[in-house]
Amino acid sequence: MKVIEKYNDSLHNPYWKFQLGPEAYEVKDTPLRVEAIKKALRADQRFQFITADPFPERLISRLHPYHDYIRKTGLSLQNDKEEFYPDLFPGEGAHLRKKVDNPLWGGIWCTDAVTPIMRKTYEVARASAETALTGAALLREGREKAVYALCRPSGHHAGPRVFGGYCYFNNVATAAEYLLPEGRVAIVDIDYHHGNGTQEFFDEIKSVFTASIHGDPDNEYPYFWGYAEEIGKGQAEGTNHNEPLPKGTQLAQYSEAVDRILDMIRGFDAAYLIISAGFDTHEADPIGGFKLRTEEYTAIGKQFRSLGIPTLICQEGGYNIDVLGACVKNFLLGFMD
Repeated sequence: MKVIEKYNDSLHNPYWKFQLGPEAYEVKDTPLRVEAIKKALRADQRFQFITADPFPERLISRLHPYHDYIRKTGLSLQNDKEEFYPDLFPGEGAHLRKKVDNPLWGGIWCTDAVTPIMRKTYEVARASAETALTGAALLREGREKAVYALCRPSGHHAGPRVFGGYCYFNNVATAAEYLLPEGRVAIVDIDYHHGNGTQEFFDEIKSVFTASIHGDPDNEYPYFWGYAEEIGKGQAEGTNHNEPLPKGTQLAQYSEAVDRILDMIRGFDAAYLIISAGFDTHEADPIGGFKLRTEEYTAIGKQFRSLGIPTLICQEGGYNIDVLGACVKNFLLGFMD
């Protein structure tokens, strides 16, 4: 299987820490995550690494209205270690003027105060989107049946209005738009956290089916999205499906949710499948709540392989770097076997 990467993303290496109730979490979304995955895959000759191609900026900017804000804010910073966090979020009635070049206006483009912009954030986020686009191009040209895009930063919380949740550009949405001229696209998000940005991108687009298996938003981030009653809007009603599952979910219950989604995709007659592959569903993940084991990701990969359609697998979350590489490798091997 082809593994697509861009370059060492240590240029974007923020320190993230957040409080949830009485507990504080340090989120290790660092370049070490990428290196852990590379180490696991490079040890196996069945994986071939290639470098992502450059793509026109317009393929990203046309989908993300905050594109220029991220780029210009990064350029305004004084050094590579400085972090800028939005800290004010205007509510209804605020006087919104078009001063988008001002970093202080981040609250109109971002959902939270924990997603920083650094001097190289734009460069790295664009490379992450180009990694997904390279995979989509390989599928669209018929050169590969399945590819893995080693994306970082993740993208599934970035939507058509705002970015956030450590995500800047939505990698799978960008890839889906690239594939759509060739046929219908199905997107399945298996990260522990609901792909709210991806859902919003296609909530009213009937040619894209979106689904997500995730922790119950009653008590899991992103809280305000991911409920079962969200099924799409207008002409796209019925093309979104959510599977919110309780804490402690194990393989049997998880696999049943996957099977329900696969049946819906078969009925949708998708030409392409994109998987937002997060591995914070592992039992040892510090911010997840499911109980999937390292070896069980092979079986999940086999379930998705059963669809038999060209598939792009994009990396999303996963915060225990001690097990992350093995989880990714097992999932991909299940897809390949």
